[in-house]
Amino acid sequence: MKRQALTVLAASSLAIGAVAAPYAYAGEEKSQHNNVEQSVDGMQRAITDAWLDGKLETALLLNEHLNSFSIDTEVQNNVAILSGTVESDIDRDLAVEIARSVDGVSKVKDMLVVDKQKADENRESDAAMSRNGFRQSIANATLTARIKTELLVNSNTAGLSIDVDSDDGQVTLSGEVESDQEKELAERIAENTDGAYSVDNQLTVASSS
Repeated sequence: MKRQALTVLAASSLAIGAVAAPYAYAGEEKSQHNNVEQSVDGMQRAITDAWLDGKLETALLLNEHLNSFSIDTEVQNNVAILSGTVESDIDRDLAVEIARSVDGVSKVKDMLVVDKQKADENRESDAAMSRNGFRQSIANATLTARIKTELLVNSNTAGLSIDVDSDDGQVTLSGEVESDQEKELAERIAENTDGAYSVDNQLTVASSS
C-alpha cells in the first residue's frame, strides 16, 4: 500500500513538473523581454534628455538679457533643472519661462540663486569667451549627438562601441567594430547626418580568432 502511494506521489510530481515547466520558461522569457524593453526605454529617455538639454542651453545663450554662462542646466525625464546664479528676481523668472517654453520640457525645477555680485563676477570671467566659439561648441555637441543616436538605433552598428567626435562639421569615428561592413555602414551613417561635411573613419575591425 505504501509502495503504491509512493508511486502515485512520484507520478503526480512528474506531472506537475511537466505542466509547470512551460509556465516557468514563459515567465523567464517574459522577464528577459521586459529587461530588454526597459533597457531600450532608458536609452531613448537618455537621448531625449540630452537633446532637450542642448535646446535649453541654446535658448538661454541666445537671450541677450541673461548671462547663460552662470546658469547650469540639466534635464531628467523631461524635467529641466536650473541652477547657478542670476543678477535679479527678474532674471530668474526669465530663465524659468525660457525653460518652460522649450518644446518637450514638461516641468521646470528652479534652483537658481539671486546673487548680483557673484553673477557679475561670472559675467566678467566669461566675457573673454567668444560667443561664436561657444555656439560652435554647441553645434559640435549637437552633431555628435545626432550621429551617436543614429548609430545606437541602427541594429547593425554597435553604437555603444563607436566613439564620435565633431569639430566644425568634421567627424571622427573611432573604436572597434565586428566587420568591414559595419565599419563602412557607420561611416555612411555619419556622412548622411545633417551638419557633417567630412568623416575620418578610424574604426578598427576586431580580429576573428
